[in-house]
Amino acid sequence: MTDDLLTHLRCPVDPKRESTLTRDQQSLVCRCGVRFPIKLGIPILLAAEAELPDGCHSLEAVPCKRSFRS
Repeated sequence: MTDDLLTHLRCPVDPKRESTLTRDQQSLVCRCGVRFPIKLGIPILLAAEAELPDGCHSLEAVPCKRSFRS
């Protein structure tokens, strides 16, 4: 995946679709800590495939969703 492509991607969990993603070796990471796997070089941006940050037990508990409801 190129850096140019990464600049266009947004976190699908963010209701406002404003959160950019950063890359580590195995995943793309939202600012709120949700991680999306990269498989065979392809980012899997499906909420069902997301790894939630510590302390979150559902997508509704993710910080960007909570701040959207406030």
